[in-house]
Amino acid sequence: MIPATRSHNSANVIADRLRASIRLGELLPGTRLVQEKLAAELQVSRIPLREALHTLAAEGLIEVLPQRGMHVAELSRADIENLFELRLQLEPELAEEIVRGCRDRDVDELQSLADEMRAKGPDASGRAALNYQFHRRIYELSERRLSLRFIDQLLHLVEPYSRRWVHSGHELTRIDDEHAKMVEALRTHDAELLRQMIVAHVEGARDHVLGHHPV
Repeated sequence: MIPATRSHNSANVIADRLRASIRLGELLPGTRLVQEKLAAELQVSRIPLREALHTLAAEGLIEVLPQRGMHVAELSRADIENLFELRLQLEPELAEEIVRGCRDRDVDELQSLADEMRAKGPDASGRAALNYQFHRRIYELSERRLSLRFIDQLLHLVEPYSRRWVHSGHELTRIDDEHAKMVEALRTHDAELLRQMIVAHVEGARDHVLGHHPV
């Protein structure tokens, strides 16, 4: 993890950095979080670090275990199933607002991200940041602030588990093709196609994440 500068020694910035570290696989599920060690690595003060950790605990990214301290959350199979149920409730319903808020420059930006992901192939580390940017940018276009807040939390929770099957290289062509179809739906202002592709994409991710999760 890259150390924070003194000017960024705040709970919100530290929380953002820890979220990214979890999403990118730098802090794996089950990792014990020792505050003294984290403070030294990030070059931040203990008080804002503690606030950041409690924020992530409230979001479900960190668990506080009795007599074991803080750990990066490990999701059960039932947790993951529930997570995808929530995504299917939230994400497809934004399609019309997304299309309404989309401009040509947004389509070009998303096309660039989709092309970069396709070029990464099975490089899970390389794809992770791009995939998050791609999906978050799409949902930002809806301008539904509260929906985006919950979706963002769900994307952070699922990413460590998505990385497991991305490493396998399975279905990456399908994923990249779905990204391309989402971009095309935005280019042609087709909200129904976008909604269908979001559903297919989330269901495909669910099936493969569960397929690589211990029973």
